[in-house]
Amino acid sequence: MFSVPHLQKRGIQDRVDFGADQTAIAFDAAVQGKIENSMVRLIRRKKRIDHDPRPYISRDISLEEFIRVNDLTFQYRQKTHPQALTLEFWEDSPLIHFPLERGLLRSDILDVGCGSGEIDIILGLKGYNVCGLDVSPYAVEIANSHLKKHPELIGKVRFVNGNIEKIHFEERFNTAVIYHTLEHVIDPHRTLEQTIRFLNPRAKILLEVPYKKAYRDRTHLRRFSPRKLKRFLSVFSNSVEVIHLKQRRTIFAIVDA
Repeated sequence: MFSVPHLQKRGIQDRVDFGADQTAIAFDAAVQGKIENSMVRLIRRKKRIDHDPRPYISRDISLEEFIRVNDLTFQYRQKTHPQALTLEFWEDSPLIHFPLERGLLRSDILDVGCGSGEIDIILGLKGYNVCGLDVSPYAVEIANSHLKKHPELIGKVRFVNGNIEKIHFEERFNTAVIYHTLEHVIDPHRTLEQTIRFLNPRAKILLEVPYKKAYRDRTHLRRFSPRKLKRFLSVFSNSVEVIHLKQRRTIFAIVDA
């Protein structure tokens, strides 16, 4: 009979007392260590998440609460990632260069869920006419602050605070972009239906969403795989191209409206 005084974890001492071999004891200790390390990481992660002022939301969220949470998103981003609210941060984004390289953009462009508007400002500087729409008054306020710094874009780029389901536009658009929006909205079917209502014949809709659980965000209401996204978009068009951008952990879609 032998004992190892320093092994005090429950279960391990029993193995020692009954003469279990050292390999089994070491294995148990290693497993216990991994469990403890995982718990520590989980606790630390929980502490980090708790700094986020936004509540976890569900699909039965009211429109008023949805708007409030969207305002909180941009307030939180302004505090924790202010660089993400600059044009410089977005200048090299694939969300700009990928559609440009493939010749997918035609003025006038409707950006549904434009957020703080950096992409729209950059597209305006490249010669496009853009209307950015967002449900968050706070985000649109940031977007308009960008626009004030570029008076040459007055009349080419504008930002509107509103809900795509309720707003009315007199003009019609040749391109709609819906970037990282469908995973957030309360009713994605209604969002697409209303977007298409403002498009010209042969217009294109460009979308990007996170790939499954790639982005952990408490305001995501749904997840998409390439197959699921294509099935959803095929309700609205017979011409849907879906591209899994693995390095970005996103799914990009091109829809002929």
